[in-house]
Amino acid sequence: MELKIVSNASSLIFAAKISFLDHIQNLYGKVIISQSVFNETVEKGMEKKAPNAVLIRKAIAEGWIVVSPLNQKAKGELEVLAVIPDISQGEAEAIALARQEKADWLIIDERAGTVTAKTWGVKTIGLLGIIIEAMRRGIINLGDLKSYYDKLSRTEFRLRYRDYKRAMELAEKVWEQMQESGK
Repeated sequence: MELKIVSNASSLIFAAKISFLDHIQNLYGKVIISQSVFNETVEKGMEKKAPNAVLIRKAIAEGWIVVSPLNQKAKGELEVLAVIPDISQGEAEAIALARQEKADWLIIDERAGTVTAKTWGVKTIGLLGIIIEAMRRGIINLGDLKSYYDKLSRTEFRLRYRDYKRAMELAEKVWEQMQESGK
């Protein structure tokens, strides 16, 4: 059974920056984004001549990242979400779209957006968690995971040391369990 995944912009941008975008496709098959997320990841990225924008545009052309419009109910929710402090238009649209699509997961890394999404009943996962999931599913190994985390730490990705440390501890625990079970 394929999971229904909606993503916010920054997670896709940073996944592309660290060459992890293809692994998201391997994990989930298809990712749904809103028009604001498209504008932020592709249109603004192309204006800045950002290589990650080219990769995301290619994924859209290949059909595994899909831009989906908001329906009337979601547009109504967007009006409420858009006035919440510290929530960007893209985050608000991603949350409304996740609710509309009855998504299994919303990929989002911003703290305020994550808290708001959870308050609205949307399950969230961040890029660090997705990288752990890729390892758990055998797409990458622990060394690869550390390499992706290190690449992330060299970008503008907001990664506090304690979050990095906690994610590494979780990853190592998952890796040990995989080794014990023979995966």
